[in-house]
Amino acid sequence: MFERNLTRREMELIEDIREFIKEKHSQSERHDYSHVLQVVRYAIQIAKAIPDEVNPFVLICGALFHDVGWIGTDTGVLHGLRGATIVDEYFDSTWVSADVKKRIKRIVIRHTATSMMAPQTVEEKIVWDADGLDGMGLIGILRGLVAEQGSIEEILTDEFRESRKTYDRLYFEESRRIGKELHEETIEVIRSFKRALDHRLKAIEQLALPVERPVNWARVWVDISQAK
Repeated sequence: MFERNLTRREMELIEDIREFIKEKHSQSERHDYSHVLQVVRYAIQIAKAIPDEVNPFVLICGALFHDVGWIGTDTGVLHGLRGATIVDEYFDSTWVSADVKKRIKRIVIRHTATSMMAPQTVEEKIVWDADGLDGMGLIGILRGLVAEQGSIEEILTDEFRESRKTYDRLYFEESRRIGKELHEETIEVIRSFKRALDHRLKAIEQLALPVERPVNWARVWVDISQAK
């Protein structure tokens, strides 16, 4: 639950940050602005459902800034640390205290496993969960198809395994409730791909065209059957 309501001054600064982040993410091909907004939405939903007291300003700012470190780089290995530097620069000219700025920076750094620092505060754990949830389901699969290299078989297998791994690392019951629905959506999307690709392969075989590498659906489905 939120420990208090946002003040007018906080709301005005959040709106400024939102415009700043929107402009920054317009330059990103992989982590777009819609992802940021969805993470904010999930973060608020989780915060409202848990008994822990959550600072609304720290949480929303952390969610807005969480992926800003992706901008201007092709690799996200250090995007948490790069994002924290941008947070520092942005808040230096605002009224935000050093303590609050530090808490927001920690969210940005610790929302990703690539920083090698696990989330500790409730706000850090919420943004970790919210970010993971937006990588699951149909949206997560579409991102994988666009961004990853390899065969459809390999990408779908990886997406299923990553969805399961993300679910297992969620911190809150509300996150797991949302994650369960998204994981089931992942399974259904893969089933749809399977039906479409099977139909495609059968049509090709009927035309007596050579198939260089048929999709090995047994490999894809072994994890799904075990998960059930």
